[in-house]
Amino acid sequence: MSSVRIECVAKEGCRIGESPVWDEKEGELLFVDITGRKVCRWSPLTRQTQAIAVDAPVSSVALRQSGDYVITLGTRFAALKWKEELVTTINQVDKDKVNTRFNDGKVDPAGRYFAGTMAEEIRPAVLERRQGSLYTLFPDLSVVKHFDQVDISNGLDWSLDHRTFFYIDSLSYSVDAFDYDLQTGKIGNRRSIYKLEKEESIPDGMCIDTEGKLWVACYDGGRVIRLDPETDNRTGGERSSTISICRLNTLFRVDLERADISEISLKVLFWGAEMTNFCPDDLKRNVDRGKFSYSLQILTMSSSIKIESVVKEKNRMGECPVWEERENALVYVDINSQKVCRWSPVTNEVQSVSVDARVGSVALRQCGGYVIALGTRFAFLDWDTEAVTTILELEQDKPNNRFNDGKVDPKGRFFAGTMAEETAPGVRARRQGALYTLFPDHSVIKQLDQLDISNGLDWSLDHRTFFHIDSLSYAVHAFSYDVHTGKIGTLDFEFGDK
Repeated sequence: MSSVRIECVAKEGCRIGESPVWDEKEGELLFVDITGRKVCRWSPLTRQTQAIAVDAPVSSVALRQSGDYVITLGTRFAALKWKEELVTTINQVDKDKVNTRFNDGKVDPAGRYFAGTMAEEIRPAVLERRQGSLYTLFPDLSVVKHFDQVDISNGLDWSLDHRTFFYIDSLSYSVDAFDYDLQTGKIGNRRSIYKLEKEESIPDGMCIDTEGKLWVACYDGGRVIRLDPETDNRTGGERSSTISICRLNTLFRVDLERADISEISLKVLFWGAEMTNFCPDDLKRNVDRGKFSYSLQILTMSSSIKIESVVKEKNRMGECPVWEERENALVYVDINSQKVCRWSPVTNEVQSVSVDARVGSVALRQCGGYVIALGTRFAFLDWDTEAVTTILELEQDKPNNRFNDGKVDPKGRFFAGTMAEETAPGVRARRQGALYTLFPDHSVIKQLDQLDISNGLDWSLDHRTFFHIDSLSYAVHAFSYDVHTGKIGTLDFEFGDK
């Protein structure tokens, strides 16, 4: 088990803080204080929280396409206009039950708001049984009930292909799956995919990660478990995940960097209350935009990692690993040895093609073969014939430059940057590099210049942000990105320290 460092980022004293949702338009984090009867909005820039008081327990909040919010308020779906502090009832449910309220809620991929009810608790997890139901608010403001006889309607999310709906009724100690029709919003064929033992504590909030695995918070159990819905087992895996914790009286964030971890134990004492519940949420889908992560600072959790050498080939400077599914091989470059390499996990052997200059990066072509950043050239490489064909030579006025790291954007454009070679270890001419893009029509544009060492680059999951590292700046930079044109825009933010 690994240690976890936790930072408090919002010192607002919530009685039951839940439902964190990133509002990209406002650049702020929304959440609710259920029994405090408040909808809150926290700014990572000012580190201040604004709140709007409402007239009943408010259990979840969602964004409206037209702006402002929808909330689950008591047993009502309601619209909330933030600036006016105006709440307008859309529809009321459970009209025959005076002691129920909404609990967890979330918006499906087509914009429908799913939320379920529960009886008010006498004390935590003690309540009148089978009083809740699961409802959906449709964009036309109609509401349907999917089923009733629910104890505590809680965590919910959808599979990455939108064909399965996952749901937790907490006191059933089960994570359930339904067939899901994205076109109609209807669910069916309920089955349990994971059953918790009573000693594992009560399943609460839930979200899905980019690998299709489910993260389930265990109320009063001090942990989050990660489940594989395909195998019905807990699972680990190599990935990083950022999860918000929002429970009882404060807002926390934890960064998890793990190699093989299926359960994280956590108990934190704060203001005399035991913090024992994670609330995973939709923030995971937007945190890669970086504005939230940057303002909170980067947190890390150390864990032991087993590393195995699979390529015994000695490289002078091995870089740019790219998996080629067509050949079932790992392609990479040895910059200083002037080689493009291909390793087969089947034969455990490496083949290589020698080239006439230092090769900074390699990318796959849709038609087969590769594009490489070679010296200061973009070039095609035909693996079978070992032929290298120059596409365009750049920076002919800088004989001491070469390409470094490169990567293909979601539309097939090859981004790669240059740097000056060292004249002695650690010594090089400064600000000689630039960042270029090779387009599918073989045209090239310069995106940035005055770089020292153009290095790591990638795009956010929604393709709206481009991340780039100029190594000697000791910073990670983020730019607005137009995936339709391939152009990067304004520098949104940077983070890092020397």
